[in-house]
Amino acid sequence: MTKFDTIQNASLRIRQRDDMFRFNSDTTALIDFMIVKKQDRVLDIGTNNGVLLLAAMEKGAKEGVGIDVFEEAIALAKENAKENLISNVTFEIVALNQFTSAPFDVILCNPPYYKDSGKVNANPFVHAARQETYLPLEALVKNVKRLLKDKGRFQLVHRAERLGELMRLLDQQNLIVKRIRFIHHDITKNATGVCIEAVLNANDGSIVMPPILYRKEE
Repeated sequence: MTKFDTIQNASLRIRQRDDMFRFNSDTTALIDFMIVKKQDRVLDIGTNNGVLLLAAMEKGAKEGVGIDVFEEAIALAKENAKENLISNVTFEIVALNQFTSAPFDVILCNPPYYKDSGKVNANPFVHAARQETYLPLEALVKNVKRLLKDKGRFQLVHRAERLGELMRLLDQQNLIVKRIRFIHHDITKNATGVCIEAVLNANDGSIVMPPILYRKEE
């Protein structure tokens, strides 16, 4: 079953399937966090329904490419691009390590948050969205370096508890963290998520932005 939903910080109508990953407050946080310039060529890794890439296009990017391993996800993303009258995007069914292209100015990703547990969810879409079976974090970062222009920007959202591991992997690929923003659902408790922008071959120096707070009911 599918239905159209709107996302609060973008004027987009996004069709979502009940059996697939649906956008949430982390998606919204990354859309708020992302910086896209008019001449940017953007890649969205694990595009799913296309919401991140379409939001980047709405912010003014010149060209967008979305990739996913599922044919059903790509079909949904194409439908959403058509629904929102966005034509400067293409979508491709391909695994990240097999994807080749000219370098990108910006790469976006809302990756699976959890290491592969060995347990397989009966729903393949949910399994791929939650566990790193198809997209281990280390492989993600290595391929981002391969596909970014020099001084290109990698913008992603992840679990706050994996920040140390993520920063170590980014540093190994000379992806220098330039902006950080923590996500809270209760300001009196630890952050649940974090948005990061890392720039390939940048100089040192980072900005820790004010946290973003989502009410518990969201």
